[in-house]
Amino acid sequence: MRKTLLMVSVLSLSACEKQAQAPASVSPPDYLSINDNAITLERDNLTVTLAPHAGGRVASVVFNGRERLFTCADTNANNWGSVLWPSPQSDWGWPPPEALDSAPYRVNLTDTGVTLRSDSDAELGLAFSKSYRLSPLKNTLHIDYQIHNVSDRSVTVAPWEITRLPAQGQVFFPKGDTEYFTGDFAGLPFQEQQGISWYVVNSEDVGPEHHKVMTDGEEGWLAYQNDDYLLVKVFANVPAELMAPNEGEIEVYASPEGNYIELEQQGYLATLQAGETLDWQVQWVFSETQNDLTLSELTAQARQLAGLALSNAD
Repeated sequence: MRKTLLMVSVLSLSACEKQAQAPASVSPPDYLSINDNAITLERDNLTVTLAPHAGGRVASVVFNGRERLFTCADTNANNWGSVLWPSPQSDWGWPPPEALDSAPYRVNLTDTGVTLRSDSDAELGLAFSKSYRLSPLKNTLHIDYQIHNVSDRSVTVAPWEITRLPAQGQVFFPKGDTEYFTGDFAGLPFQEQQGISWYVVNSEDVGPEHHKVMTDGEEGWLAYQNDDYLLVKVFANVPAELMAPNEGEIEVYASPEGNYIELEQQGYLATLQAGETLDWQVQWVFSETQNDLTLSELTAQARQLAGLALSNAD
């Protein structure tokens, strides 16, 4: 794959408005553009905006003309957009490692999309790469994550994607082999029906504590429906025995303020020797839906979209 180095210029602007500039010689894919403060991928009814200055995160997703993420404009904190963390959290506590979560990433354009690379976190011995492109499948974002062991020792780690969404709608996924686990958090009132776990987001369920549920999933997908659209995150299913300790393949978090939730999934736990890299692929499929569908109807739609995403994966 052809790669052209693209340097990102970071100026003294607000956290939402740092600047990315491309040299005139760079020829990105026709669906990708770079403006004064972001990298944008746009095709069909989907517009995805990336923030190289803020951990290379997904900063905005507009589907059918409406913003779908919990964005920087919604908060004065760092908990916005979609990021990648190393798991288990017990290895780093809080806050997340700045180099991986919120510091500027270097950017390379490719003939299909864009790759963003972090600096190294010295304590964990890790660096991240995030490659974004639009799939041939309509309204689908394809993300290839890499966790690099840049230390001189072995590191045991799992990839962990955290996607922040407005505290509305409902979350559902096929339940796996483990029970619900809350750790140090308050729980959430998930229900089960025909093997599907679901939670209807309700501000009355949260606060003043942080709320979270962790568990094993099945089939390799996690879905969120809100009003007129459905988001299905598709990934390789992880057997319960390969989950990170005190974590879950599927995790759902609700902020104590009741303003956002986190749709989270983790990959398998792996031990990387010095210089080794862990690869993890995630697809986000967006589709129109109806607000009055039953859980069974939504599950059927989610399964169909997940199957289409897997058949288009490479």
